[in-house]
Amino acid sequence: MGTYPRPRALERTVDALAERLPPRGVVLFLGGTDVGKSTLIRALQERLGGEVVDGDVGQSWIGPPGVVSLGTPDCPRAGHFVGDVSPRGNLLQVSVGIALMARRAKRPCWIDTDGYIADGAARAYKTELVHLVQPDVVVLMQRGRELDYYKLFAAQGIEILDLAVSHRGVKTREERIAARERAFREYFSRSNTRRRRWTLKDLKIERGLLGCGEPVTPEELRAHEAVTIQAAWRLKGELAVLVVTGDRVQPETLRSWQAELGVPRLQLYRWQDLRGRLVGLLQGGEFRGLGVLQEISSDAVDVFTPVEEASTLQLGTLRLDPRTGRHERCRPLD
Repeated sequence: MGTYPRPRALERTVDALAERLPPRGVVLFLGGTDVGKSTLIRALQERLGGEVVDGDVGQSWIGPPGVVSLGTPDCPRAGHFVGDVSPRGNLLQVSVGIALMARRAKRPCWIDTDGYIADGAARAYKTELVHLVQPDVVVLMQRGRELDYYKLFAAQGIEILDLAVSHRGVKTREERIAARERAFREYFSRSNTRRRRWTLKDLKIERGLLGCGEPVTPEELRAHEAVTIQAAWRLKGELAVLVVTGDRVQPETLRSWQAELGVPRLQLYRWQDLRGRLVGLLQGGEFRGLGVLQEISSDAVDVFTPVEEASTLQLGTLRLDPRTGRHERCRPLD
């Protein structure tokens, strides 16, 4: 296919690709960081129509960071919450999100992916992504031969287009972080963003056991020095879920709580690991937007968000300051 050009020759590449791409096909783009995938996809979508599945959760350009988004730059219309800005540790969420959004996309469907290509886990991730999506065409944008492995899919009936990259616009790590911070700030600066409360009768929590079972008021449990129970729920005869603050919980404290609650197991969450966590909010199974967890009790949850109605909250893996956009990965919950 020749060499992927600098911006002044972009139209010539779009002309060449337009002649080879199926008008109602699914086209998956693979390549490392800063090879120009998003620039090329944007130009192709503007020329040929259809919708983009933006699967680069760290450098999103259709929807907010941390989300696999579907639509166009002017009209994002759906999303799948990942809750992180890196595919590492979130390969399942990203892959499922891309596959779900691709099913819904208007054709032609242009799938943008992240630049994670360098190791065995990356190859496994992108290999299974191809199996999930079943694209008509895979476009390899490579500086050398780093993506030749994926040419094996030609034997499975998928057309492979190989673009040798000469694109030089490399961003630094600091520039990437700054871009995400700016995107988060802009998202949470919307005029309708405020602290909102939902009862846990009306809002269910995914990706954790919070709110699972019968609510228990903290006052029902014996207080222990240096540890406070903020919220608790009990699945009778099986498990109790507690949100605690304070220092390390001693074994004798855990045993006393088990006895009081009548359960053989406890699942503890530290409020320090939950406060400020990025969350996704859904209504009727549809992603509605992002939020930041502010407070939780046995009966309700407070979220800072522009989303007005929600029936499901999905926990992410980032802690976020919505005023500055600064973010960091949290400790795993389970």
